[in-house]
Amino acid sequence: MKIKYPKLVEDAFTVAKQHGKIAPGKENDVKARIYQVMVDRGMLSELGEPTQLAVDKGIADGLGPNTQSDSLVEFKRQFPIYREFDDSHFKRLNGEWMADTYVIKAICQATIADPTSEPEQRLQAEEMLQQIEEDSKG
Repeated sequence: MKIKYPKLVEDAFTVAKQHGKIAPGKENDVKARIYQVMVDRGMLSELGEPTQLAVDKGIADGLGPNTQSDSLVEFKRQFPIYREFDDSHFKRLNGEWMADTYVIKAICQATIADPTSEPEQRLQAEEMLQQIEEDSKG
């Protein structure tokens, strides 16, 4: 069954795909997690509607080209998961901000250690860490 997610979730999924590998068949799990994070952070209502917070942050209509972050400060404001990391771990590539493997590893390790994360999320984090390890050997 194909689930239709709000534009904001689909846009965030597109960004996630651009920043890392998503295991085949796990796309829906990732979208579900993105949806839950957006609800938990007050960006979407339980019904998938953008909240006033999303409107205030300028992302209620999605994360398309017109809302892409020009500055790293703006990017971190839009994606608070990255705020704790030093700016030296980010670089702009083809007009988009990219995080280095240090950031990706830290986020994956935090997901694995988080007792509230879903088993699928922990598995995806473990797979991503394994992929990073394999890529660094090859």
